[in-house]
Amino acid sequence: MWLVALVVLGSPSPALGGDPPPGGGQDSPAEFWTRVKNRTAGPVTFDFGGQVRFRYEHDDGFSIKGYEPGSHDQLLLERVRLDLSARFWNRPRLFLQLQDAHPFLTRFGDEDFPTSSPIEDTLDIRQLYVEWLRIGGSSVGFRVGRQQISYGDQRVFGPGNWGNTGRFAWDAAMLKIDTQRFWTDLWVGKPLVYKADVWPNRAVDDFLTFVGYTHVKRLPFRLDLFYVLKHDGSGKIEGESGSGNLLTHTVGFQADGTARDTVDAGATFATQLGRHGRDTVHAFGASAKLGATAPVAWKPRLGVQYTWGSGDSNPSDGVHGTFDGVYGGRDIFFYGYLNLFFWANLRDAEIDFSVQPRRGLTLYVEHHRFNLDRASDAWYTTGLRAFRCDPSGSSGTTLGDEIDVRIVSTLLNHLELMAGYGRFYPGRFARSTGPAAPANWYFAQAGYSW
Repeated sequence: MWLVALVVLGSPSPALGGDPPPGGGQDSPAEFWTRVKNRTAGPVTFDFGGQVRFRYEHDDGFSIKGYEPGSHDQLLLERVRLDLSARFWNRPRLFLQLQDAHPFLTRFGDEDFPTSSPIEDTLDIRQLYVEWLRIGGSSVGFRVGRQQISYGDQRVFGPGNWGNTGRFAWDAAMLKIDTQRFWTDLWVGKPLVYKADVWPNRAVDDFLTFVGYTHVKRLPFRLDLFYVLKHDGSGKIEGESGSGNLLTHTVGFQADGTARDTVDAGATFATQLGRHGRDTVHAFGASAKLGATAPVAWKPRLGVQYTWGSGDSNPSDGVHGTFDGVYGGRDIFFYGYLNLFFWANLRDAEIDFSVQPRRGLTLYVEHHRFNLDRASDAWYTTGLRAFRCDPSGSSGTTLGDEIDVRIVSTLLNHLELMAGYGRFYPGRFARSTGPAAPANWYFAQAGYSW
């Protein structure tokens, strides 16, 4: 795998880059990647791209599997993605993305994640689809095959690309409608399961989802409307009244915009109905944000956010009140850098600050105060896993506070360097339901994209 990275980052191959530059010299990185994009061979236009990414993480008081006071772990994560696009007669397109992801130094391996591995995926096909937009000059098109799907700010639909394998890729068939007033995606699919010893990765068994997502055009702000149906026919969904299937309907919207490049605001709301095992589902998720950017050179921005995912108020009434987060980005800093929480039975009050000392350099600082929505429901981590619970509600709702700092530098439009630190301070609920101590996370990352 290290050899693959060296080949990608090294000097260009004549087969990929065409003829060598005059005089036998070497292309600069920018010149090389320009030479391998939009290469035409008869009716076909080829485009080659990808990313090499390395990240080091040190975990103190928690691990990639969750909150573990007294534990320590470290990871060196490697991921290579190689993309090839072939467009025929400038219309239908075939897209292939290969992924190879591995962890080093850590005490965890693929065997520690029986469902799907977030850290390891030996060379596999992450995306392979055919796409044809505006067929015959109409507003209708399609995309069919293995694909990454994300919308908006990724709070509701996100691929989870911060994770080493990427949380969501889909085997899906999508109808795409694009008119002057709106565009709509209608699709049905299954998410992939990532396993290092399985090739190619398989989709989840006994599971199907249908999505309708619409973006309304010609508005002074972004407005997206969505509907999501989830069906799990395994019969293994455990509810308060007994096990059964899952069939839920989620309807919602997401909106955001800016005023005079100084004030930005956004809101997301989703309501869920249906069946969870033998229980009736009544749940919701909401988020609101407001920020202001000073019109000076460093562009300092101060923002506030509040995120609310409903919890279950009564663990024995046959009503499932826990919001499931739809398919949101669970690992892109929505709920703190340590990734200890998720948009389920959660109230997250956040204040954040950012500043750009120079072009290509940004500093972020965030503070989160986490509380349970319902004291009798669980603390949920990524993957909607119930981590700790006090059904009596006597442990209260205070999960704790988290402070996060991150600095991002972009060089030459291809290389991104990033480093950060996060610290979690446990609250009353954490202290009352098990071992509790502050947790720390340090990371440094380098990613080269082309």
